[in-house]
Amino acid sequence: MARPSVIPQVRVRLEAYLNEREVEYQAQPEEERRPTLPATPDGKVNVRAVAQAIDLKVTQEKYLYERDELSQLINLMAEGQGLLPIGSRLMQEAGDKTLKERMVRQAQTAKAAAQAAVEAQAVHAELLERLKAAVADIEVLKAENARLHAQLDAIHAGMFVRVED
Repeated sequence: MARPSVIPQVRVRLEAYLNEREVEYQAQPEEERRPTLPATPDGKVNVRAVAQAIDLKVTQEKYLYERDELSQLINLMAEGQGLLPIGSRLMQEAGDKTLKERMVRQAQTAKAAAQAAVEAQAVHAELLERLKAAVADIEVLKAENARLHAQLDAIHAGMFVRVED
C-alpha cells in the first residue's frame, strides 16, 4: 500500500506561512515596504529559508522547487514583494547562454563578412589592374589604327608607302 502524500500537509503549512508574511508586508507603510519573505542578497526568494520556516525536512525541500502547486504560491508572493521567483537563476542562466550563443553567431558572421570584404577588395584590385592594362592596350591599338589610317590615306592620295616592321 502506497504512503499518503505529504504535499497536502506541506501546502497547508506553506499557505499559513505565506499568509503571515503577506499580513506583515501589508502592515508596512506603502512607501517603505520591504519584502517579508526571506531573500538572497541578489534579490531572489530564498526557498531554503522558506523550507526551514515551515519545518520541512532537508529531503522535502525539493517539493518547493518541483511541485508547481507549491512553487507557484511562493512565486506569486515573491513577485508581489518585488523578489525574483523560484527558478529565476535558471532562467537567467538560460538567457545568458542564449545571449552568449547569439554573440558567438554574430562574431562568426562578422568574421565571415570581414573575410568576404577582404576577398572583394582583392578581386576589385585585380579587376582595376586588368582594366588599366586593357586601357593601355586600347591606347596602343588606337595609335596603330591611326598610323594605318594615315598610310591608307597616303595610298589613296597616290603615294607609295613602304611599311617596315
